[in-house]
Order: sequence, then C-alpha cells, then structure tokens
Amino acid sequence: MQFLLLVAGLVAVVWGSLLLFRGGLLAGCLAVLLAGCCFGHSFFHLEMRPLPITADRVLWVVLMAQFCLLWRWGRLEPLRLGKTEYVLAALLVVLTASTVTHDWRVDGSQPMSRLLFYYFLPAGLYLVARAAPQSERSSRLVFMSLGLFALYLAVTAIGETRQIWALVWPSYIRSPAFPEFFGRGRGPLLNPAGCGLFQSVGLCAALLLWPRAGTWGRGCLLAAAAVTCYGIYCTLTRSAWIGGALSLATLLALTLPLHWRLTVLGTGALVGCLVVGSQWERIVSFKRDARLSATDTAESAKLRPLLATVAWNMFLDRPLLGCGYGQYLQENSSYVEDRSTDLPLPKSRPYVQHNVWLSLLTETGLAGTLLFTTLLVMWGRHAWRIEHAAAAPAWVRAEALLFLAALAAYGANAMFQDVTLIPMVNMLLFFMAGLTEGLRRYVPDGQATVLLRMRSSAFQPTAGAH
Repeated sequence: MQFLLLVAGLVAVVWGSLLLFRGGLLAGCLAVLLAGCCFGHSFFHLEMRPLPITADRVLWVVLMAQFCLLWRWGRLEPLRLGKTEYVLAALLVVLTASTVTHDWRVDGSQPMSRLLFYYFLPAGLYLVARAAPQSERSSRLVFMSLGLFALYLAVTAIGETRQIWALVWPSYIRSPAFPEFFGRGRGPLLNPAGCGLFQSVGLCAALLLWPRAGTWGRGCLLAAAAVTCYGIYCTLTRSAWIGGALSLATLLALTLPLHWRLTVLGTGALVGCLVVGSQWERIVSFKRDARLSATDTAESAKLRPLLATVAWNMFLDRPLLGCGYGQYLQENSSYVEDRSTDLPLPKSRPYVQHNVWLSLLTETGLAGTLLFTTLLVMWGRHAWRIEHAAAAPAWVRAEALLFLAALAAYGANAMFQDVTLIPMVNMLLFFMAGLTEGLRRYVPDGQATVLLRMRSSAFQPTAGAH
C-alpha cells in the first residue's frame, strides 16, 4: 500500500510540475493550494530529516524555481516592493527571531515547523501571486477553481455528517486514526473551521461568476450555492457559520443597488437575530462530534473566557516580545494554576489559544501582533480602494471584492479559532492577498481612489456589481 501511495504521489508531482510550467504561475499557485488541502501530510508523506516531504511542498519548491527563472529571464514585470511587503518582511523577521531565541526544538520542532509552513511558505506564494500576470481569463480560472473546490468540500461535509461514506474522499477523512472533530464536516483539512472558511470563500467566488453566466449557468450557480451553504452548516462550527454569513453579507453589501442593499441586509440581520434568539440554547449546546456530548459543546463556549484570562496575564508579564513563538503550551503552566481568581483556569491547560490575536499577543507580544494586524489592514484597505476604483476593469474589481469577502470570513473565524494553525488557511489568505496586491498595476494612474457611491438612479449598479 505504501508503494502504491508513493507511486501516486510521484505521478501527482510530475503532473503538477507540468501544470506549473504549462499553465503559468497562477495555475501553479492553485495546484499548490489544492494539493496541500487534499494530498498533504495526512494523505501521504515521507519522513525525511529535518522536515517531512509532501506533494504540496515539492510543488511549492517547483513553483518558486519557476518564478525565479521567469524573473531571471525577464518574463515578469519588475517586482516593485511597497510598504505592504516591508511590513510582511518585518513580521517574518519578528516571528523568526521569536522562534530561534527560544527552544524551537520542543515537541518535535513544532515551533520551527509552524514558522516555515504557516508563514514562510504562504509568504512565498504571496510573492508569486503578486508578480503573476493576470487577466479576465485567469480571474475566471481562480473563481471557478475556488467555487468547485468549495462544492467538493460541501459534498464531503454532508457525507461526513450523514455518514454517507461514498461521498467522502480521500479516505483518511473517515479514518479512526484521526479522531478529532470526527462526526463534523471537517473535510480533507481535518478541521471544520478551515473547511467552513474555504467553503465561504469558494461560495463568494462562485457567486461572482453570476454576471458572466447564462440562464443555465445561473441555475447551476444557485444549486451549487445552496449545497455549499448546507455544507457550511454541516461543519457544525459556530465560527464557520458566522464567517459564511459575514462573507456573504460583504459580497451583497458591495454589489446590490442601494435600495436592495438595505432591504436584503436588514432582513437578513433580522432573521439572524430571531434565529439566534429563539435557538440560543441549541446553538450553545448541541451534539456535534461523535465522541463528545452536547454538554461538551457547551463547555467549549465556556472555555474562551478562561483562555482570554490566561492570555491577558501572560501578556502583562511580557508585553513587547511575548513568551516565544510556538511556546504557549510550555509557558502557560504557572498561569493556569493561578488561584487569585475564581475562574477554573486549569481546564484551559491543554488548549492552545482560540483567537489569532491572543495567540500572537502571548507568543510574540505587541511586536508580532501589531505587525500582523497592520498587514491585514493594509491588504484590506488596498482591496477596498481597488474595488471602488472608477476606471478599473470589472474583473479587477471582482477579484478585490472576493478578497474583502475572504477577509471577512477569515476575521470571523480568527476571533474564535487560531486559524493560523490550520493547514493551508494562511496559504489561502496570502495567495488571495498577493492576487489583490498584484491588481494595483491594472488600475489606471490617478484612479485608485475611493469613488463615492452617489448614484442618480437606484437601478444603476454599483462599482462592485460585476
């Protein structure tokens, strides 16, 4: 069996390499992203020192080699680094310094692995996506790929929760060797929050194809959107539900005409409040994992204040640089045993922080947290300006809008999960950020300014309606 998997992995790498060189940089980025999701470490890996080899990591190396060769041969536009790239570089320097100045070999070198796979590899993908030539055709390729992948994840999530195992592939998803979150729609990432985030982004990508689709195409898009929405529900994860709702609300807020926008979003918010208010007990406490009860689900919600208290106390002791990247579980012992409060802090001992900012605050202090937050704000600001640019092509504004929707989904999940630790989530974020930053060269000079949405006709589409 191991031999067959090795042969399959080699074939995938060969075909993936051909796709990289024949399909261009963006196709290569998508190949790395999708291979990492479905054919990553859990699917197959070779235990090599110092780091295991997986198909997506090999493809990443091939992609970077292709990028360097194209840049060396002058087939790419000169890569002009801006303030965003300097902030990203500063963040990587802080994370690296925080890692190497502490015991990065602890727990099987987990801190170093996290640094490489959750920040440096995504940063490489960001640079490639930023420099890659883009067009309306490539934009459609990205939207279709993300939309189809979201549909696949939705079908898989439905199969998992309904135990229709014929719909669940690869087979390791249904394997008892990976018991965590079993029973929920966790997908090939083996994490329901990550599965829901990818579905939210893919759902918005598919809906942005609406203006280019015919009658039959729009019918298929509606059907796929319905399945994907149900797939997000099947993650049985509250942060995934919130992320899906916020990304969809962002999309509607920037595409619908003003009179429809207020009606649709207001109605949606009212319905959401009624559902949450009437079903609060069921939302807080319901059975979702196969090995956990409804009481355990309720305890999960009670865990957040405990983790926040521990994080705050750790931050107060080391506010500037934190306890070291990847060192939280090694450094939280004295804090969870704090007897000066009535909170049952020991319950939080085995858990990592369930919030991206609290995680960075405890491990990297203000230095890492402010840089990461600044990076997200700059990416979002640039996307907002591109989406509002008066003379930008429709496909350019559509890509910027997709990133804003993705940022909404990412932020919602990041408030309740440390999504930076979910495989491929930062890859997705950095890839889409690179695409959006690369769009700035397609916006005519002097037009990358905010266009006030003052329309003479209520039926005239906004700048984001594509």
